[in-house]
Amino acid sequence: MPPETTSRAVAATNTAQSRANLRFRDLRARVGHLTPSNYDISDTCNLRCEGCLFFDGADRLGHDDSADDDAWDGFFAKEAARGVNFAYLAGAEPTLAPRRISLARKYIPHGVIFTNGTRRVSPDLDYRIHISVWGAPAENARLRGADNVAKAIRLYAGDPRAIFVYTIGRTNIRDIFETARAIHDAGCALTFSYFSPTTSYLSKLESDVAEDDYFKISTAEDNLVMMPSDFAEARREIIRAIEAFGATILYSLDYDAWITSDVPHRIDPVSGIAIDCGNRLTPKHLHFSVDLSQSTGKCCSPNIDCSGCRAYAQGYGTYLKRFAEVRHDAVALDRWLSVWELWARMFLPPSR
Repeated sequence: MPPETTSRAVAATNTAQSRANLRFRDLRARVGHLTPSNYDISDTCNLRCEGCLFFDGADRLGHDDSADDDAWDGFFAKEAARGVNFAYLAGAEPTLAPRRISLARKYIPHGVIFTNGTRRVSPDLDYRIHISVWGAPAENARLRGADNVAKAIRLYAGDPRAIFVYTIGRTNIRDIFETARAIHDAGCALTFSYFSPTTSYLSKLESDVAEDDYFKISTAEDNLVMMPSDFAEARREIIRAIEAFGATILYSLDYDAWITSDVPHRIDPVSGIAIDCGNRLTPKHLHFSVDLSQSTGKCCSPNIDCSGCRAYAQGYGTYLKRFAEVRHDAVALDRWLSVWELWARMFLPPSR
């Protein structure tokens, strides 16, 4: 290569790196320093979802949901004093405990509520609201015991806090476009996650156990676990939805390629636990059970089998921990920054 060509290539690389570095600093200033933690604030739900991340596993057992408002108030005050300024509110269905959501917001300025969307969150609360949907109405009802899509759209149409999260499993891929259209028409945003089986769900598939509330329709031959061909089909449907409804779809195909790779996490061969999980690598990111005790589980979703964990909140946490791997590669850093910008659009208030 002639010296002048090499010189131009080096200059272009340096310019791209400088732009990426400036973009990183601007985004860091906008997002600020966030210290998150996870909180199960309810152990009841009005749906019965197949392979539920909360109920289909042992971690919820032994936690008594009896703490009163004063106890929750004091708990969140201590969490704020610990430095937590971002709350992930989940459990079973957090909107069934609205007072606890208000107490969290009293002390913790930022957060997201993971909900099925069947209860209206008070307009006074400025946390992000992530509403899970599992397909078009018929499939959604089959997988969850009742359809929440129509009601959630009715309650949250046009609400700038709300983002619908489509959990993709093997049986609902063909519903992606129809559901994206309905959410687009309601003026709401949509993103995607992938069904992440619990260890209990996988065990039931292997042992052909009797039905229960959270394992009603799955069999070894017909279940929600995604295979490589399913990921490819889902990606095609996601692209089709982006092309049709791009203004209301918040998703990254770069992130999708990573999260649907063979094993996006590095797994310890002995324990079976992900050793590079972003949440596990963040020291102050703790998971508290509904009795206000710190969970002894491996992570914020202790029932999930790590080797199949592609849940979006956890996935973004791990992806964004890869900064050291990409910081000196302008192209990779640019993609990483785009995913971080996407995370900020989904998890921070619309004004930020």
